[in-house]
Amino acid sequence: MIFKFRVISGDEKAFLREYEVSGEKTFLDFHDFIQEDLGYDTMQLTSFFLTDELWNKGLELTLIDMENDAGPAAIPMDSVKISDLLKHKKERLLYVFDIFSDRCFFMELADIFEPETNVIYPLCKVSVGTPPEQLIIEDILMDDEIDNNDLDEITNDIGSIDDMDFDSEAFNDADY
Repeated sequence: MIFKFRVISGDEKAFLREYEVSGEKTFLDFHDFIQEDLGYDTMQLTSFFLTDELWNKGLELTLIDMENDAGPAAIPMDSVKISDLLKHKKERLLYVFDIFSDRCFFMELADIFEPETNVIYPLCKVSVGTPPEQLIIEDILMDDEIDNNDLDEITNDIGSIDDMDFDSEAFNDADY
């Protein structure tokens, strides 16, 4: 079966995409296709979230495995096929393409249909407007133009740890 998704952005009002993708593809395959179509860097952290009709986040599908001692914190995208989680028209997803700013695309499953012969999926059926700019983590750096004199001044104001007068007993575990 082919799943047709309508995609809009909260950042760019004139942005719309319609993607058609096989339900046998994983969410990672879908992620890669979206990233390629929009000209984004595929190595940036992203997540899909299943949502309710009010766009409240539910199950998370992550680009990297987030398993911890208590079990999986979310499901890796590469381990789930689209048809495993989505069954009905109007089901919704958020595709968070900028994790640190929580910027996302709103996706709705518009249709489910039999594949057409001689059509190669996935494909972008409708493309309107330009996508919002993807913020690259490496571009968000602290100002590295700190003058060494400023650092010396800060260090002199603070002094050294040896000059500080504190009682190590004040950090007794029983106080917490």
